[in-house]
Amino acid sequence: MHHPSFLLCAEGGVFYAPKPSIMKYWLFILFTAGLQFALNGQSGWSRAEGGLYAQASYYGFSSDEYYSIDNTRFAEGATFSTRVLNLYAEYGFTDQFTLIANLPAVVINQFSTTNAVGSIGDFIVTAKYGINQDKRPISFSLGIEVPTGSKDLFASAKEPNSFGIIEEINLPTGDGELNFLATVAASQSFWGGKAYGSLFTTYNYRTQEYSGQWRLGAEVGAKPLPGVWLSVQWFSQLRGLEGNNENTSFFRAEGTTYNLISFGLSYNLTDQWSLLTKIHLPVENVIAPYQNVYVGPGLTAGIAYSLSGKNK
Repeated sequence: MHHPSFLLCAEGGVFYAPKPSIMKYWLFILFTAGLQFALNGQSGWSRAEGGLYAQASYYGFSSDEYYSIDNTRFAEGATFSTRVLNLYAEYGFTDQFTLIANLPAVVINQFSTTNAVGSIGDFIVTAKYGINQDKRPISFSLGIEVPTGSKDLFASAKEPNSFGIIEEINLPTGDGELNFLATVAASQSFWGGKAYGSLFTTYNYRTQEYSGQWRLGAEVGAKPLPGVWLSVQWFSQLRGLEGNNENTSFFRAEGTTYNLISFGLSYNLTDQWSLLTKIHLPVENVIAPYQNVYVGPGLTAGIAYSLSGKNK
């Protein structure tokens, strides 16, 4: 295919759809777990043996601003909104091998002119292998995105059109194809563990002859007060190897590119439990232009649980 003014990265978490009315276009929209996965799991560190991190989060997004495949901006028509309950977990089987799972357990999509429809999203499972963990951690990950979401999920218009017909529009929560993701990430801690930085790059190989996707990211974080972590994350999606499939429906995310910056805050309630929130904002034409994507503000809020494992 799969990432939070914000642009929903569904291959990322992005929602793809044309801007104009239901009558004028057959509209497809997609949500995937790519954004949540990219902002959670991409670091050079692996979990210690027996280490666990689990997170439940709510993600909300709403926008009436769409950019076409050629970067043309449309800002008229209905507003698209999505709400997602996302479940994420990491578990360390050894000090070097970590298994990661990410599931949009409930995805609810809606236009201001339609009723809301919901379903499960696409599930991502990833094997992560870390090296050099005591110095400058580096990790290599291989993931698969399984098409557990609904690729056909029709919402009905609230009002009949000029012909008296109640139209329907497809607002899927998955794209119906397997995706394979390869990631390399590197991290470094500073100031006695009170700050860190990470870089990563991911290639998303999409099946059914669709174009691949490059994803680039960076993150810095610091602990200014006991129990408080602040972070800034950058995420860019670029087009990879060009595919040969002539089906360029918007929900396939064909040619989708964008940049995203996120600001996060995490507060430790106890040694195991923490609260978190992130604000996601789009950044235009720094690395990539907006192409085939909705943009607008996004917000994540959640709760996390962690166990340090044997060595951490």
